[in-house]
Amino acid sequence: MIYRKKRIGLRFVIAGLLILSSSACSLFTPQPEMTDAEACVKLKGLIADHANNFKQVRKGAAGNSKRAGNMQVWNAERVFPLAQNCQVWEWSSGLTNYYCAWNESDELEAKASYVRGTELVNQCLGEQWYTRFTTTKSGGGDVLFYQSEGKTVISIRYFKEPRTIFDHWKTTIYVGDKSNLKAKLQ
Repeated sequence: MIYRKKRIGLRFVIAGLLILSSSACSLFTPQPEMTDAEACVKLKGLIADHANNFKQVRKGAAGNSKRAGNMQVWNAERVFPLAQNCQVWEWSSGLTNYYCAWNESDELEAKASYVRGTELVNQCLGEQWYTRFTTTKSGGGDVLFYQSEGKTVISIRYFKEPRTIFDHWKTTIYVGDKSNLKAKLQ
């Protein structure tokens, strides 16, 4: 009888380990690469969803959902091929934006992401969109895509993080209201 219970217990342990190992593999499997055409469709959908406070891409509330009582934060679906760590921010003023930031290994990687992102957004948007390029304080770059009468803007930046002795570079994409971009460029 004891031998039989041990065998049954061993079977459950083995089955549990198999399930756990197969689910762990799926966690570490890279996300499939998004084609340029898919990215354009998703980007245009994101721009259209700005008027609806990005409700189509919102996931659950972020862990630190309320920050200083003036904004609500949600995790968001990745709609841009290079993007990581995406969120939707809703400010107490009613303005919303979609924001993704990802770390790069060095300045060259950050610039490559920036250039690739800029080319892709430029390819996706029509001729009614304008661009403005600026340089950040850290020597990085910022491109702003906007329409003369439009409410939504897109910004792609790469910059060296300030206040660090290490060479940490970041790339970001922002879709939202122009007035939320008043922060100084790093």
